[in-house]
Amino acid sequence: MSNSTTLLDTIATNQASKEVVANALFDAASPAMTWGRHASACNALTWAWYGGMFNGNAIANGTVTLTASTTNYLFADAATGAVSANTTGVPAGKIPLYSIVTGASAVSSYTDLRGYQPAGIVIPGTNPYDVPMFFPGIPANAQLMARIVIPRVVVFPSGLTGSYASSVGAATASTTLTLARNGSTIGTVNFGAGATSGTFTFGSPVTAAAGDVLTLTNQATADATLGNISVTLTGTR
Repeated sequence: MSNSTTLLDTIATNQASKEVVANALFDAASPAMTWGRHASACNALTWAWYGGMFNGNAIANGTVTLTASTTNYLFADAATGAVSANTTGVPAGKIPLYSIVTGASAVSSYTDLRGYQPAGIVIPGTNPYDVPMFFPGIPANAQLMARIVIPRVVVFPSGLTGSYASSVGAATASTTLTLARNGSTIGTVNFGAGATSGTFTFGSPVTAAAGDVLTLTNQATADATLGNISVTLTGTR
């Protein structure tokens, strides 16, 4: 970053080959130009953007055809950087790029919605959030094994992808533990006979609000050997 005393190469009035210095400066600044409007490739309802690097992904220069006579919203995927557009608004968890107003055959105005987004900044809705649970020993019949108060909005994905369940003592017979939110069942943790690793039944995404209570409860008739059970639920916030 430069202040009144700049760290950048500058262009003198009488300097030869000014374009060399200018192009070198543009090259150095190019990460900040990722997804910027590629003016020379824009035409009529075709919107073009410059590519770059984001989260280790190479983004190519690209174009999209806008919808006529409405406001279009351009946004990027927070994981891959891939660009999409719609006419309804920037979806939650996506990176806002531009809002673009179109007439019947051309762009009439646009607003740059980009902010500085280095790869280390997490976009809301994509930040991993883990909820660990542990019950020591062998739980009793219908034992409440864990009670967790959620401090912020968390979304748990369908199938609880990325979550884990394990035990020290293997189950003698098939065992089902119940996951609930505010007393209503949202899924199960399942241990097969002889297993020390569990699987999940979780049919659809669940959003837990701040203050919601998650519980893990043993089945009505406890397994004789399944014990020291750890469950870690993986969601996003």
